[in-house]
Amino acid sequence: MYYSENELHLKIVRSIFRIHNMLIRHGSSDRLAGAFGLSQQQWSLLSVLADAPDGMKMTDLGKLLMVTKANMTGMIDRLERDGYVKRVPDPNDRRVTYVVLLEKGRAFLADIKKPKEDFMHEVFSSFSTDEKIQFHHMLERMFRTLDEL
Repeated sequence: MYYSENELHLKIVRSIFRIHNMLIRHGSSDRLAGAFGLSQQQWSLLSVLADAPDGMKMTDLGKLLMVTKANMTGMIDRLERDGYVKRVPDPNDRRVTYVVLLEKGRAFLADIKKPKEDFMHEVFSSFSTDEKIQFHHMLERMFRTLDEL
């Protein structure tokens, strides 16, 4: 079947949106983050914080996760209430607040590691290693293009 270039672009973008929504649904399911009472978005936030031993500014977290300030505040409120993170005010700038991963957050990330790996193996089971590498490169190229617009 032949598609015009515009039709093909639209099909690709729609597929990316569908994949994104499916990953959120599966990530929030009882098989993954939902089993711990967390959403995919909260899991993503904890994963980002795991790579920031001194914590991250709330504004930087929001930009990185592409979440509005209001949504970021709500997510942090819930995660802080449940003992996964804590807010730490910047001693030099009262306008800045850091979010730091607590032990409960680290334990969650350790507990979900195996179920996450099993899920990812299933998702990519029909792809060869070369296909996965090529796919990754294409997505990164698309990301760079979008980031430069």
